[in-house]
Amino acid sequence: MKKEDLKEVFLQVIELQLDYQLKAIRQLQGKPETEPIIALRKGRRRQSLIDLSITLLTEQRKPLHVNDLVQLLQQHFGRLTDRDTLSSALAKKARQGILLKQTAPATFSLIKGKEKTHVKT
Repeated sequence: MKKEDLKEVFLQVIELQLDYQLKAIRQLQGKPETEPIIALRKGRRRQSLIDLSITLLTEQRKPLHVNDLVQLLQQHFGRLTDRDTLSSALAKKARQGILLKQTAPATFSLIKGKEKTHVKT
């Protein structure tokens, strides 16, 4: 990840943390709540990182290294993830032969003919 990207992610995390602290202070003061910064989705399951990675691999139509997937997950979906965690989860699916195959160390692609299939994790 580039230095600028890490800085942006770090600042987003701090901003979110400060927003939650401000909300807690306002509650203690008895002030009315303001509009939430992050809209909570009701009744919908949040897509897993595997689901989102499959979406990215489908769009890119080429093998992607885990570092590229981590960066794309942040850029396209605003999802932060640890490189090792994502790599481990993708490798597990690849070993099981579910949608993915490992084409090189820490590099994954879709199994041919499975591009339209959606996995539930």
